[in-house]
Amino acid sequence: MCTHQPSCPTADRPDREAARVVASHPEQGWSRLCNGTILFDDTGELLPGGEIVAPHRPTLTLIPSQPGGPMSATSHAKRIVSAAA
Repeated sequence: MCTHQPSCPTADRPDREAARVVASHPEQGWSRLCNGTILFDDTGELLPGGEIVAPHRPTLTLIPSQPGGPMSATSHAKRIVSAAA
């Protein structure tokens, strides 16, 4: 199915999401990948054989605000708000 070089991962491989997008429909919330996988904006997938893969959002990782010090959720939120302003 794939004509890219190097070839895109097939739909049965764990890294299938690394395949190239061949049809994008952001207004509808989905894209079709070269390997036939339909990838939804919520990270769910529909594989070519009809198998459904549940959404699998990555977990949030907090970065320390100072070298060696933990960052609280409050300070992280303040940083996001101040960066957006």
